[in-house]
Amino acid sequence: MAILKRNLWTLFALILLGGLALLCTVLFFRWQGLISDEKLYQKARVELVAQSVDSILRTQELVLDVIGRELLNQNNMLSGGRQIPFLDSILAANPVLVGFGLARPDGTLVRVSTNLDLSSLPNLRSDPETRGSFLRALSSEAMVLGRTYFVDALGAWVIPIRKAIRSETGEVIAVMTAGMRLDGNNSVFGKTLHDGAFDSVMLFRESDGYVQFMSADGIGPQQYSRIQLPIDQRDKNRSVYEKELGLSMEEVMQGSESVVVRTRRRGEDYLTAAVFNKRYELWAVSETRFAPLYREFLESLMQYLLVFVVVGMVFYKGFRIIDNAEKKRRQELSYLSMHDDLTGLLNRNGLLGRLEDLLPDKKPFCLVVLNIDNFKGINDRFGLETGDQTLLEFSRRLTELVESRDDLARLGGDEFAIVTPKTNLEDVEQGCVALAGDLSRSFEVGRLKLQVTASIGVASFPDHGDSLSKVIRSAHLALYEAKQSRNDVCTYRTEMEMAYLRRLSVEQRLRYGLASGSLYMVYQPQVDETQKTVGVEALVRWQDEELGFVSPAEFVEVAEKSGLMVPLGRFVVETSIREYSLLRKVIGRSIDLAINISVIQFRQPDFVDTVLEALEAHDVSPGDLVLEITESLFMTDFDKVLKTIERLREHGIRISMDDFGTGYSSLSLLRKLPLDELKIDKSFVDTILEDEKAANMIRSIIAIAQSHNMELVAEGVEEEAQARALTEMGCRRFQGYYFSRPQALESFKADPALTVGG
Repeated sequence: MAILKRNLWTLFALILLGGLALLCTVLFFRWQGLISDEKLYQKARVELVAQSVDSILRTQELVLDVIGRELLNQNNMLSGGRQIPFLDSILAANPVLVGFGLARPDGTLVRVSTNLDLSSLPNLRSDPETRGSFLRALSSEAMVLGRTYFVDALGAWVIPIRKAIRSETGEVIAVMTAGMRLDGNNSVFGKTLHDGAFDSVMLFRESDGYVQFMSADGIGPQQYSRIQLPIDQRDKNRSVYEKELGLSMEEVMQGSESVVVRTRRRGEDYLTAAVFNKRYELWAVSETRFAPLYREFLESLMQYLLVFVVVGMVFYKGFRIIDNAEKKRRQELSYLSMHDDLTGLLNRNGLLGRLEDLLPDKKPFCLVVLNIDNFKGINDRFGLETGDQTLLEFSRRLTELVESRDDLARLGGDEFAIVTPKTNLEDVEQGCVALAGDLSRSFEVGRLKLQVTASIGVASFPDHGDSLSKVIRSAHLALYEAKQSRNDVCTYRTEMEMAYLRRLSVEQRLRYGLASGSLYMVYQPQVDETQKTVGVEALVRWQDEELGFVSPAEFVEVAEKSGLMVPLGRFVVETSIREYSLLRKVIGRSIDLAINISVIQFRQPDFVDTVLEALEAHDVSPGDLVLEITESLFMTDFDKVLKTIERLREHGIRISMDDFGTGYSSLSLLRKLPLDELKIDKSFVDTILEDEKAANMIRSIIAIAQSHNMELVAEGVEEEAQARALTEMGCRRFQGYYFSRPQALESFKADPALTVGG
């Protein structure tokens, strides 16, 4: 329950964190929404201002062009100097403008509206206030805007506009100039284009960096007309634009749409929208400080935070109620966490807890680990329910048989453990033998009468391990040894540890060997009565860099128990067939290739396909291949094995029964199995000369092979007398050290005749 309680409040913390994450997400999107809305507003406003400015400037450019050409159509307009009342009527109709003037290319004003005193007006080309824009007007096809300045003659702040009037050949004849007033609240240059103290709208001159116009609190023409952004500041702004937009400044200026960026100056952040008017070289800029956005976001934050706190308190109350209710069940759940739910015995955690109580005081004890032999077979044959009933009956018997001071536990599956304070290993081992005998008595499960046996491993603390993990490991090593013979009792010995470490080492090196190619094949000839080689048996060998030469019996057993049998078997099949194909080319004829197949390898779903693919890949006839199997293959799932054999034989692959005569069912199997060959086991051949029973068994096997039209191979022939006796009995094919030891492929290539002598 402590775990449950911890998990409960962990869940609350996760919900709280989830709520906090949700709050942060909502606030994030709220902030993004504020920014997005403000961007859209600034973008729309700057585009509206830019369009309005462009429209009014184009209109005034047209007015200047029309008026200028009309004046030039009159005679002597560029000589002398005087006021033209005609211009006053145009001013009256166009209140945006405050005065007109017509100047020669040298900057001298020759005609003005009547509201201007011609004598007090400067030369536009030489006056510092007007020189720059006048010169640009001379070289520009479009109307040019001058810097905003105060015209004393008019007593007003104006934006000077100048338009060069050209002849048909493009030569400047005159420059028409006028002033646009800045004092109208309802005009595009009004004072109310911005929205408060944190907001502003401005027109910015690209040519010289001066502000052309600005609508902002507390700033008028007398202030903003003198504002000029230095070149380094303009370069910095360009870098900001290019970095945020991912566009060069030239691309921004050529574009027709406005852009929005975040800028910072004088320690404050601004959201700035800008669009460039290429014709008049003006930046229209609309911007706002982030301060009001921060305030609006803070208001939203407080509202959401209040909701979060209220909801969090509600959840806290709910979880507190659940926690208080669960306190009543903690004792029960604590018991369940330490006991097996099927048998009611201590489980692994419960047993570890008991052992940990014994360790601090260094109290000696013995750990006995039991495992039901072949329990998987009961589950597979009778079902899981019968398996559970078997475990219940087994645990009931254990409970009756162990002493009350012993601790009994089910470690999981079909494994049980006993912790006893007895320390005399001889007494404990004798008790385990008696226990195994009592447990092997048959019992009933439903309508079934079952009998199970148990393998038992024993280890003592501290003799077999001075820590909990070591003594448990020692007991399991002893159990592993006991399970080799089933229904046995083994006490831990030091050599078990060495054997265990050896198995681990062999397994790890074998994995490396399969990957690095340190395994190889040798071949032992099979000869006929004339000692002519008629076949070879492929045998795998392993020479490891660290372990040296490892016996096949050792590493094959490790492979079967570590899941390496399938890759090992695949290596044997593919390598043997590949090397046999090379050998066949050297000798110029086909012989039999015999390959041992393990039970695990044979039962693989793709086994037949793997063999056929290897044969096809190396152009080897299936009729050359003999697969050697043993009786253990038929112990389970006989029908499936039979189908696999039949499929192999359909392709011409032959099947040989290896070690024939050593199993109790060999004769009965012959009636059902489509075999092509029998191999007389070496154990019979070894004693053929002195054991009449062995000789009679060989005669019987030869007779069986002959009556069933099977090939017969006697393996393990090591003496001439054995070969002679086998020949006299009717055996015609032999294999053994007397004829030849297993050889590498190169040895066969060196002897193309493939004949061996005694």
